[in-house]
Amino acid sequence: MEGNTFSLYSLLIVTSLALIVPLVVSRIRSFRIPIVVGEILVGVIVGKSGFNIIVSSDWLKFLEFFGLAYLMFISGLEIDLRALLPNRELESKGFSRLFVSTPVFSLVTTALTFVMATGLSWWLFLHHFIKSPLLVALIITTTSLTVVVPVLKEYDLLGNPYGQLLLGAAVMADFATMLLISVAASLYQGGFSPSVLLVLVLIFILVLLYFVFRRFSGIVRLRSLAHGTAQLGIRASLALMIVFIVLSQTLGVQVILGTFLAGVFVGLVNDRERSDVYHKLDAIGFGFLIPIFFIMIGVNFDIHSLLADPKALLLLPVLWVATYLFKAIPALLLRLAYPWRQTLAGAALLTTQMSVTVAAAAVGRNIGAISPGVDTAIVLVAMLTSVVSPVLFGKLLPRRTDQAKRQFVLVGNAPEVKLLSDQMQRQREEFQWINTKTVDLHHPQPLKQLGINPEETKALVVYSTDDMWNVELSTIASRCGIGTIICGIRDLYLFNRYNDSNAFVAVHPTLSEVTLIDQLMHVPMASRLLQSPDLKIQEIHVDSRLLNQRRIMDLKLPGTLLIFSIVRDGTQLVPHGQTTLHAGDTLVVVGTNEDVDEFRRMASGSMG
Repeated sequence: MEGNTFSLYSLLIVTSLALIVPLVVSRIRSFRIPIVVGEILVGVIVGKSGFNIIVSSDWLKFLEFFGLAYLMFISGLEIDLRALLPNRELESKGFSRLFVSTPVFSLVTTALTFVMATGLSWWLFLHHFIKSPLLVALIITTTSLTVVVPVLKEYDLLGNPYGQLLLGAAVMADFATMLLISVAASLYQGGFSPSVLLVLVLIFILVLLYFVFRRFSGIVRLRSLAHGTAQLGIRASLALMIVFIVLSQTLGVQVILGTFLAGVFVGLVNDRERSDVYHKLDAIGFGFLIPIFFIMIGVNFDIHSLLADPKALLLLPVLWVATYLFKAIPALLLRLAYPWRQTLAGAALLTTQMSVTVAAAAVGRNIGAISPGVDTAIVLVAMLTSVVSPVLFGKLLPRRTDQAKRQFVLVGNAPEVKLLSDQMQRQREEFQWINTKTVDLHHPQPLKQLGINPEETKALVVYSTDDMWNVELSTIASRCGIGTIICGIRDLYLFNRYNDSNAFVAVHPTLSEVTLIDQLMHVPMASRLLQSPDLKIQEIHVDSRLLNQRRIMDLKLPGTLLIFSIVRDGTQLVPHGQTTLHAGDTLVVVGTNEDVDEFRRMASGSMG
């Protein structure tokens, strides 16, 4: 290692802090602090603005650079372009409702934020506060998927239309700004020239690789190398990231754009809900490389440069106010479909900034487009929004009724609903049966007319003799936040049309009978278990922070209760003793009525 400046002690301190931060942050119960904010804060303590005990070295700089590249790779991996697709079942009638369709809402909120941010940035540029108005406008426009997605998961909102709107807006903001940040950096360095269009070359290569992959993805030999010591999927993903780093440098494009596009590609070619590539790449990044980057951001955080620069100091509150105003005002379009509290909660969450913001500021600092004082102000605003905005979201979001206190709601006059009602009475289930279909669904509040409160509804069954009425009411109920909706459809053509709907579960009476007979033939014991009067199979949502990050083997489960499945982020897991529970998990349990009810109280945090 001769000829290289390398401090093992500095690397030891940084990696030790990366280990300690999650343990400390998880102990803070009063409010939610993102781990990345904790990493930046400890970096500040040991860095230039604190004890200054970290010695910069070539190796540490390389790990910081590679951590930034990998962070952008993971950010691209988080981009699910399907979140921007329209969902025809969820689109409302009327011109005003067009603005709360996912693609239109995402595009309009991002565009309006960028336009307002551009106006402010040019004013700041003309008064010599900043050097690159386009880059600062893009930084204000960014959102943090690394904060938004976990928050939506924690509140169990990713699967409903409200959560999908917020996710789509965050995806659009990050995707659009990442593409344009490289252009802004190139324009600042050399003005407009044909080389600026080289970004399109990277995108063309991405599309070409996508079609090549689709052509050869079915080769069985390649599938067999995906696991074990080969780990072909991980090797290919990391190799692709390096390829795009080299391509970016060769073309003169910002490296973060290349790695971001590589991440987008890996996300496109993998089944997001079933592939374990995501979890393995996350483990590599957030287990080592990315924490080093954020801790080094804190180490280089120079509060003295901010205090010594009067304009940067004045810029701090301006950026803070602009971030909230410019991002929250367009999000008020949510009011066209949701009550004020949900609208304001969504607007607050979309003001969150962190990963892409900090990365863009680092790029600006490296090319001289952002001064050290302005960079410090941007990072500080990002840290504040990533702490304050999720807390505001939680405070503003309407309280959800405890799952145990909710009831089932049956709507319709079909014979099947009468049979279901009789069975639920025998089982002493809490339910409401609304035996009508006379309500006009074009009324502004059809659920209220029917006497349905979404917050008190555990599951909704819509089963009248009018299939189209069932579909329309189920769609409205989904938009109002009811998570589990079963929609009866007798017409086979209509059933096939809505069978893959994300808004509700379509049920065809004849096909349901065939499915039950098939289960009785192939898994008779399991089918009898479902009908057992002594045992109950239930889905229980983990809300209690006391169960978060706890291993199943460490829990004192009531009686003979068994957890035999965990659904996490759309992926079904088979648990064992070492499996760790996470807040937001849905557990499928089997046990007696008393044991299941006791465990539900444990999971909701309502144990005495």
